[in-house]
Amino acid sequence: AATYVALLLMESSNRRTLILWSAGGMLVSCIGLVVCLLGYFDKMASLFFVVTFVSFFEIGLGPIPWLIVAEMFEAKYVATAMSASCQVNWACNFIVGLLFPYLQKSLGAYSFAPFAIVLLMTIIFVIIWLPETKGTTPEELRENIVRSLSTMLQLSDDSTNDADTSSSVGNPIDVEWRRAMDSLRRQEEEDMKRGLFNFGFQPIEQDGLSASESDWRSRITGGA
Repeated sequence: AATYVALLLMESSNRRTLILWSAGGMLVSCIGLVVCLLGYFDKMASLFFVVTFVSFFEIGLGPIPWLIVAEMFEAKYVATAMSASCQVNWACNFIVGLLFPYLQKSLGAYSFAPFAIVLLMTIIFVIIWLPETKGTTPEELRENIVRSLSTMLQLSDDSTNDADTSSSVGNPIDVEWRRAMDSLRRQEEEDMKRGLFNFGFQPIEQDGLSASESDWRSRITGGA
């Protein structure tokens, strides 16, 4: 039933919103399972939290990642991206199924605590880094990611410069160009302090004077 609810919500809700609700509900369910295993609630409550865990998984973290992978890449890369994500997904499922008996033996009632930690990290990742893919093309998404990374690089670069350096948003080429110009400016300032900076002036050679300049100088000095 939760899968059909997810089908209805996919067209009306954002991808990030569904993932956040899904991860949040699963996190609460994990905490409820730990509390039930500690003996604070009866077995029916633990069954309720298992059902809510699966239901919240089906409305977000179950189907949405497959949509995000297909929407983040261009058509020629979708097959490769889906294959890689599928392999990672099943590899993680295999590892979880292999290690869970040992987690249950070692942690006892707290065997669902690692899953709660992973879900909390998922929520943080979605809030901070995951872009919204609904209604965007891969080109627009790529431009937004580049713009965001450029902003982060620019802010990081501004924090290391003088206070009079103003920040601006640009593409990575602009950021590298600005860094190169700042490095050149600092090198010139150091050369000026050491007296090694070449201002571009060249000494006038005596042999290079023209005849008119020689006559003009002789008239000024009186032929001396």
